[in-house]
Amino acid sequence: MEIWRLTMRFIILLSLIINLHATERIITLSPAIAEIVAALGAQDDIVGVSEYTLFPPSLQNRPKVGGYFSLSLEKILVQNPTLVIGLPQHTKILNKLEHFHIKTLTLPLQTITEIKNAITITGDYLNRKTEVLPLIEAINKSIKNAPKLTKSKKVLIVFANASGIKKGVYVAGHNLYFEEILHICGAQNAFSDDYAAQPLLHIENLIATNPDTVILLFGPKDNYEASKVMASWQILPINAVKTQSIKIIQSDYLLIPSHRVAKSIQTLCEAIK
Repeated sequence: MEIWRLTMRFIILLSLIINLHATERIITLSPAIAEIVAALGAQDDIVGVSEYTLFPPSLQNRPKVGGYFSLSLEKILVQNPTLVIGLPQHTKILNKLEHFHIKTLTLPLQTITEIKNAITITGDYLNRKTEVLPLIEAINKSIKNAPKLTKSKKVLIVFANASGIKKGVYVAGHNLYFEEILHICGAQNAFSDDYAAQPLLHIENLIATNPDTVILLFGPKDNYEASKVMASWQILPINAVKTQSIKIIQSDYLLIPSHRVAKSIQTLCEAIK
């Protein structure tokens, strides 16, 4: 009987050890989530990613399961995932996956607080708590050390396709980490209307914002001619044109709400300064 008890205890202990170190088969439904999972040390557990996942570079060759709004249930299921992590806008497909008894996580990533919470939640879920703290500390340090303006200015952050202002451009509205970064830098959002996300502004709306500085953000694969972009903005009677304070920044991290927001804070504050 004693031998049987010892054997059962050994089996239970072995089972706990195996479960503790068991790897997931993870699919990430946005580039930001892929970056966070990889930064937590679980890059090798990622078996599928969304379109436009570029960082870390090794993930670019993983099977693609679709874009932000064109995810394929079939492509997800064929990878036999044990965990699928998505954004709130992916609720519909995440609910479908639960019917197949696949674990899911939903991570809001609109604000810096949500980004830090997502890192913590994911780290806890993947048993990688020790990897969480350095990522959170890097963000907090960046907030603390970011260059600050001595005098506030109105800044308009414009997303890709900034060269086509005649058709309208999307800008950073409220309740996004971009606006938080502006406040960290000591600036204010030139867009003051009551709109929480990414409003589309036409020429008359752009003029009404009258920003002191315009930051044009392009992704790493966006093709544009700087001279044409700048020329399209020079027609606007705004302070940023008068003071020649229109700046173009192309990067692979500024548009991604991941742990690399620490780098985004420094980059934007330097540009604004």
